[in-house]
Amino acid sequence: MGTALQQEILDFAAQYSCRKLKGVEQHDLFGAFGLEGDDADEFLEAFSKRFSVDLSGLRWEFHYNADEPPGRRRVLPLDASGKVIPYQPITLELLEKAVLAGKWDYAYPEHTIKDLGIAALLPDWRVAAAVLLGLCWAVFW
Repeated sequence: MGTALQQEILDFAAQYSCRKLKGVEQHDLFGAFGLEGDDADEFLEAFSKRFSVDLSGLRWEFHYNADEPPGRRRVLPLDASGKVIPYQPITLELLEKAVLAGKWDYAYPEHTIKDLGIAALLPDWRVAAAVLLGLCWAVFW
């Protein structure tokens, strides 16, 4: 499969998340274990303590959602041309590299941050319109 350290990290993630890994999802470890938002933050804190890794350099907005609904980003890293930088999944290799270095060492591109605030948490206008129509239908028919 991989190195002994990779297996130790996988075992730790499986124990932490109480989930079994379906295959070796090295391209997106958080997705494989269903870690997002607070769960991802808490996992990284536990990972940092367990493997003595300084994660102060990690920029979560590049890797996973905070507490937004799935698929909706509130904080967007933008490149120099103003385009949204897609998520960079946290992989088994990135975690292994961090353990070996003792710190998070990921080269983030030049960027600015755009915070959509509460607007990102509001439902899509089509969903809101459908709910409103449903309520009107229920009241008037």
